[in-house]
Amino acid sequence: MALKKREDLRSKADESDAQLSLPWRIIERGWNYIDDIVAIFLIATALVLLLGLMGLTQGSWISPSIVFIERWMGFGAAVVPITLALLGWVFLKRSRSLGFQIPWIQIIGLEIVLFILLAFLSILDAQELPRAEAGFGGGIIGWSLSSLLGEVFGRVGRIIVLGFILIVGAAIGLQSRLMQSNDRVKRSSHPSNPTSMPRGELQFPTDPSSNLNSDELRQGSTSARRLPREYRKNFQVQKLSDEGSKKADRRDPRLPPLEILEIGKTATVTSQEINLAAGTIEKTLADFGLPARVVSFKTGPTVTQFAVEPGYVESLAPEGQVRRHKVRVSQISALANDLAMALSAPRLRIEAPVPGQAYLGIEVPNRRPAVVRMRPILETDAFQRINSPLGVVLGRDVAGAAVAADLTTMPHMLIAGTTGSGKSVCIASLALCLCINNTPEDLRLVMIDPKMVELIRFNGLPHLLGKVETELERITGVLRWCTIEMDRRYRLLESARARDIEAYNRKVRNKRDAERLPRLVIMIDELADLMMMAPDQTEHTLVRLAQMARATGIHLIVATQRPSTDILTGLIKANFPARLSFAVASSIDSRVILDGPGAETLLGRGDMLFLSPEAGSPVRLKGVLVSEHEIEALIEYWQKETEDVEVEPEPVPWEHLLERGARLDDRDEIIEQAIAVVRERGEASASLLQRALRVGYPRAARLMDELEELGVIGRAQSGGKTREVLIQEGEDPLDPEPLGPDNDEDA
Repeated sequence: MALKKREDLRSKADESDAQLSLPWRIIERGWNYIDDIVAIFLIATALVLLLGLMGLTQGSWISPSIVFIERWMGFGAAVVPITLALLGWVFLKRSRSLGFQIPWIQIIGLEIVLFILLAFLSILDAQELPRAEAGFGGGIIGWSLSSLLGEVFGRVGRIIVLGFILIVGAAIGLQSRLMQSNDRVKRSSHPSNPTSMPRGELQFPTDPSSNLNSDELRQGSTSARRLPREYRKNFQVQKLSDEGSKKADRRDPRLPPLEILEIGKTATVTSQEINLAAGTIEKTLADFGLPARVVSFKTGPTVTQFAVEPGYVESLAPEGQVRRHKVRVSQISALANDLAMALSAPRLRIEAPVPGQAYLGIEVPNRRPAVVRMRPILETDAFQRINSPLGVVLGRDVAGAAVAADLTTMPHMLIAGTTGSGKSVCIASLALCLCINNTPEDLRLVMIDPKMVELIRFNGLPHLLGKVETELERITGVLRWCTIEMDRRYRLLESARARDIEAYNRKVRNKRDAERLPRLVIMIDELADLMMMAPDQTEHTLVRLAQMARATGIHLIVATQRPSTDILTGLIKANFPARLSFAVASSIDSRVILDGPGAETLLGRGDMLFLSPEAGSPVRLKGVLVSEHEIEALIEYWQKETEDVEVEPEPVPWEHLLERGARLDDRDEIIEQAIAVVRERGEASASLLQRALRVGYPRAARLMDELEELGVIGRAQSGGKTREVLIQEGEDPLDPEPLGPDNDEDA
């Protein structure tokens, strides 16, 4: 019985909907074509009136209308059909173009010009009312205006007043054309401000300066261009400029001027594109039975993020009642591919929901991506507020806002992305940003580039220790030197009773013989090659540096194009909380680098997701692009600044360590353990090495010979006595020179 009752209620509801749907459907479809109907009516009326004015047709409606128009407008009656035809064209264009607005202000200005011309015609031809009523001059309208102004201002005064009103009306009617011409002149004489980024909000509409032509509009899909009226939007793009910082003008005179960097140009998104995409999103979701509403949008360099608010759907409850429930977020997220196809987008990312907001973010790629430059971001308050020597520029977010970070608080960064996604350019931009804001006395760089592609351009930079290392055999020695330098710095901090490098440098600032420690940033462009050659040693060194090097002012920036679990191990990921991911091949790689999907939907060429240690979810950014000219200008500036100071060429600090490794390559693999044993015991013998290292006599004898060749122990003595140890506790015969002047004292 209950089932039958529910079926009866459902059938009655369907019958009532069928009875009411037909007339409303007709009205709805007719209303969708109201602009076309009005346009056809106006153009047809204009054609009939034109034929009537020419005397080619007559009728009970046409003849009185012609007499009425000629009586009131005189010779200006010919303008009436032209005006109606132009209005019909305006309505026709409105029905074909999304976001097109009828220029009522311009129409009113042209009407003022028409009435003033009628007054001038009356002054020239129809000074008396009977002649004006006969259709001469400007008709009754023109005669009334000329007579009224003549009584108030006189014959000469009315001509001056009419001329003034004519100029004002013409200016109003042609204001859009004049403003567009003025904008072209300004754009040609002054380059566009790269710090400006378009941003859209519902409550702040402005008139956009659109650069979109008809050919670009035709690139949209046919179904999207013919949107029903209920899905048409009227968003306007607002250009929002970054606020420049006064601190950027007060740079340290020792630092390079920001003028050596390029400004660049920006590409804007037009209102037509925004309205087209917003309407297409709503229509596509509605076609799948998921009503939603686009409430706002944010436009960035690469993508435009549409804020979508899920709607409500109605369903019939078992009791026969209609229930409303909100559309689930997962239902909209599952339609990412369908939305991408409807928008003709190569890739589409849905942020569901946007953190801290009550809507979803659908990120649609822009047709003309913008290029983000470093100089505009360096001049913004967003960068100046960091107030740190290790502040770095990352790029701009989906709203076009500048994004910067502090490497001191990270304190290390992990970068991943496929070939050509932009990770090497990102490392180059980070190095450029650090070197333009720090002197060689405050910052030193260690660059490792096994691919020999990007970082070798920095050879010759005074900040660079040695040169960019590209040989895999030398790189392991470089990383080992970094750990030795870290241990040396910790001994200096302990002797000065300082907590970190900042406190240490403050304490030794006024001491003449004390060593001031510069910050050290280690940049590795490809981690996969190192992990394939020496996985255990590389992982151990990186993890130890990441765990302990922060207090000594040593920071790591590591990049890889293979974010797999055998490259980015759990220990490495745990000690690199700040991560940057460019486009990757699959969601599995995205989960390895970001602990979640999303990077597989990025567009490449600098499009990235930044996971900050302070944020719970990644932020989408467009990375900074640096050119060859900018890098060369920076290197040239610092070379000119340092060439005045005659300084002996500084040897590569890890060269002694590499020589030591080369000497030990031909030795026994446990020779270092043997050195440690004899140093600790203070004596050396083959039997001692046998017991301590658990080796046989032949190998222990060979170890004794090698220790003698290295100068660790003395010659054999008669009577079976133990040999003398020639090195002291804590002394290494091949210890590399550390970074700093007090090598012998602090080694």
